[in-house]
Amino acid sequence: MTTIAQTFRQRFQSPSDVRNPSIREQESKLAMAAVVFFFVTLNIQIVSTAFTFSILAVFLIFSVLYHRQLYYFLSKNWIVLVFPAIVLLSAMWSNTPSDSLWYGIQLCVTIAIGVLLGVSSTQRQLVLGVFIGTAIVTIVSLASGRTGASASGPVLIGVTGSKDQMGFVALTLFASALAVLFDRHQRIALRLAALCLMPVGAYIATHVDAAAAMVATACAVAAFLAVYLLRYFYLRGRIVLVVVTLVALVPASVVAVGELSQSSEDGILRALGKDRTLTGRTIMWDLADHWIEQEPLIGHGYRSFWLGNSSDSTSLLHHFGLTDGRLFQFHNTYKEILVDTGWLGLVSLLITGIIFLFYVVADAFLNPGAPSAFIVSMFLLLIARSSLETIILTFYPYTVLFYACGTAAIVYFMNKPTSEKRGMRGLRSKAPISALSSNIATRSG
Repeated sequence: MTTIAQTFRQRFQSPSDVRNPSIREQESKLAMAAVVFFFVTLNIQIVSTAFTFSILAVFLIFSVLYHRQLYYFLSKNWIVLVFPAIVLLSAMWSNTPSDSLWYGIQLCVTIAIGVLLGVSSTQRQLVLGVFIGTAIVTIVSLASGRTGASASGPVLIGVTGSKDQMGFVALTLFASALAVLFDRHQRIALRLAALCLMPVGAYIATHVDAAAAMVATACAVAAFLAVYLLRYFYLRGRIVLVVVTLVALVPASVVAVGELSQSSEDGILRALGKDRTLTGRTIMWDLADHWIEQEPLIGHGYRSFWLGNSSDSTSLLHHFGLTDGRLFQFHNTYKEILVDTGWLGLVSLLITGIIFLFYVVADAFLNPGAPSAFIVSMFLLLIARSSLETIILTFYPYTVLFYACGTAAIVYFMNKPTSEKRGMRGLRSKAPISALSSNIATRSG
């Protein structure tokens, strides 16, 4: 079985392309540019048709440039296409067919952007591109000085448009800077820049009055270091370490949850700046459940609830002081998907997520390092936030990062030669995986 890169060359490239190193170098720079471009533009809040078409145009350009990679990946991992297909088909039974089709196309493009970044760039390029992109957004936001209202007073929102989005940008900057700093293959100048920007990202993430960003910052550090330190253990040592950790943490977590009293819950909520409705989330979830009961199997059509001008959506938007449903969500990925596409859409998305999770964790376990530690920590954080935020939305950086991380992990295993896969078991007992993966990292980084 040949590698994915060899398959591209054998099936689609001319011999002159294979022998010309300048072409490969140019493709590498273009991949990096794509990551930076999308993580800058998708983190800026601009609601206009012109902006939408500009994103579509750039995506089409990069899709043409990397059509070979996209074609081969999707032909081998067609399950990724099922959920986007259901989203498009939901326009057939939607309450607002034209809106569902238009925004469904935008969601498909958003998902495709994530897949594109995962197949066109290496894991190291992906991390560096995310770092540069979020650094640009953060610096511009600080320069703008734009603030927004919060329970504790004005907080920085910059060019992102909301404190939650600013918190996510800062969190991603912090996590990617941490990965760049610990990556010995990055240039010294980039690692020094990461060292300088890490505290900036951490400070903003913990001072924008966004509880999720504050908690996620601490979790990101713990998850990243836990995965990165696995490189210093043999495979058997990693297995023992993970089993012992699970044996210790799971019972402790169960006991802690069981002993959590109502007063303790109220104290935690106050510390995080939340009330028992989670700043109105439970109100939205109750209404979402009502709509799910009406069409549990196929839903009401993508985004039809927020754009259909029903009495429920109008009253909900009015409750939160909004008039435009395009910018709002249920703040729960699963309820959002169930309202839009029913269990048909949610099951297809969950299957994709489970496959991504398997490869992301396997990548981090068998190839521990700074890039894989960033990918697994961010992917797990997205999963953890999925019950409090909708991570699958049109032109949303959450969505792009979710699919980019999952795709990058799958591509890593597709790139491993068959000889390495077959011989790994015998070699693992003789040397740490990090030593065996040095050549792989050189090829993929």
